[in-house]
Amino acid sequence: MEEKLFNLPVIIIFLLILSNSAKSQSAVTEFGYLAKGDSIEFIFGQQKTMIVGGVVVNLKDRFKEIRVVNVAGDFNGWNPKDAKYVAIMGNDKLFRLMVAKKQIGNNGETRQFKFVINQVHWIEPPAEAVNRYKGSDGNTNLTLKL
Repeated sequence: MEEKLFNLPVIIIFLLILSNSAKSQSAVTEFGYLAKGDSIEFIFGQQKTMIVGGVVVNLKDRFKEIRVVNVAGDFNGWNPKDAKYVAIMGNDKLFRLMVAKKQIGNNGETRQFKFVINQVHWIEPPAEAVNRYKGSDGNTNLTLKL
């Protein structure tokens, strides 16, 4: 009886592809920003719902009411009207703001921030955000590591 041998290199490649696919699907990422070299890109609008004043709001239903999205954090005195921290809406319907890391803090520091809609409505971080942090003051913010 003829015994067939499996092609070992093909099996190894298949298992690596399968393993990487599972990792990318289960990878957990920070919410609200991307680190891009010497800059941080803040991004608002990825979520389907948002919590404003303790009320869950469907972002799609209220999107047209958003005039401006600011980023407020410990790096700008939690100022929701800081003109240097205004995110601009792109064609993808996401609000983005690129800021040099050195404007936010020093390498290795962890900073806190929130998004503020129309300079008034502070958006609570989503429960599933891995970079969600509840401080001793009871406020919940997003964090970013420089």
